[in-house]
Amino acid sequence: MNRVLLIGNGAREHAIATALARAGAKIHAHMQRNNPGIAHLAEHVTIGNITNPQAIPEPSDFDFVIIGPEAPLAGGVADYVAAKGTPVVGPLRALARIETSKAYARETLSRVAPDANPRYSIIRSPDEMREFESEVGLEQIVVKPDGLTGGKGVRLFGEHLRNRDEVAAYIKALLNSHESVVLEERLVGTEFTLQALVDGSRLALLPLVRDYKRAYDDDKGPNTGSMGSYSRETHDLTYLSPDDIARAKRVMQATIDGLKRENGADYKGVLYGQFIKTQDGIRVIEFNARFGDPEAMNVLSIMSSSFVDVCGMLIDGNLKRIEFEPTATVCVYVVPEGYPGPETVKDSPITIDADIQSELYYASVYESNGEIYTTGSRAIAVLGKGDTVPEARRNAYADVTKIHGRLRYRTDIAANINGGS
Repeated sequence: MNRVLLIGNGAREHAIATALARAGAKIHAHMQRNNPGIAHLAEHVTIGNITNPQAIPEPSDFDFVIIGPEAPLAGGVADYVAAKGTPVVGPLRALARIETSKAYARETLSRVAPDANPRYSIIRSPDEMREFESEVGLEQIVVKPDGLTGGKGVRLFGEHLRNRDEVAAYIKALLNSHESVVLEERLVGTEFTLQALVDGSRLALLPLVRDYKRAYDDDKGPNTGSMGSYSRETHDLTYLSPDDIARAKRVMQATIDGLKRENGADYKGVLYGQFIKTQDGIRVIEFNARFGDPEAMNVLSIMSSSFVDVCGMLIDGNLKRIEFEPTATVCVYVVPEGYPGPETVKDSPITIDADIQSELYYASVYESNGEIYTTGSRAIAVLGKGDTVPEARRNAYADVTKIHGRLRYRTDIAANINGGS
């Protein structure tokens, strides 16, 4: 079971391709844009639309298909592959709504694990904001578009929105392209990522990861896809108790069970839970229906079980415990100058010293005449490893300085692993 069609072209898919290749898979990569790291690992590459089911290679030519990003899931690519009779690692479109619709996710949680929800309201007009404002207070409002925005659509009062008029204007702008907007009460605490592989009924938990969404040091600036992350050699996080982790797992299990009851289909793929530990307990910030980016790099790089075998067990519905090395990881994203704003530098060359020891995962870059160029989004993820987080951090940052161009990065990834930034 080693002929694999991999769909996607980011750093997450580069990490997936690396794990597949390590397990002996023969990879056909179908990408929107040629990722040089993935292309190096694949036996065959096609370039084309990754969200249109009709544009992907014939699924029956492969033992299974694995879908990396969320957009193809939203486009029904998993449904198309499954209808062709080929196993697919990635949930059907109806199940992927747990990520692709913020409103659906909150409504699902309200049925299966209501204590994991913040107070929220789904609105379809700026005028509907008033009632929620009177309930939680203007200063506590978080605005989320009901749809995919690449992790950049969430805005908080006091940081991104300064007054009621700005909140209303942002809601109005979102409603021009989204059917609804989700308003949520701001949660205060420390975030963590718990990812799991799902075989339809069982969860196989992956090492816990802490990521850093904000653009600048000290968690300042706008949200991004993520600027970095870390995982500990013990696969836990210092600020979480066993009860905290058990609570998060129960919420994820209840979500999988609820999706199956309500949609009449098994969830097979990855469920990513972005949680926050508050003084009132564990709450869900969001769910994703695929590996995180960069969290995929943290966990797949230390997976000692064969990823091909793991995917086979997931497909067959008999997923068992997955083994991981007792290794710490720190991932630091190198991004173009100006990212994530409108002045982001594009089409700028990147050079990389030959003596880098860390693992590099190519994200939104392209290759031309043997040179690597930026595209305007995150460029390269640098993954350092070590026996401890401080060692992994030193290794990562030593190699970040060996990547040259009109680039920048956060300097505080994993600087404090006891619950702060």
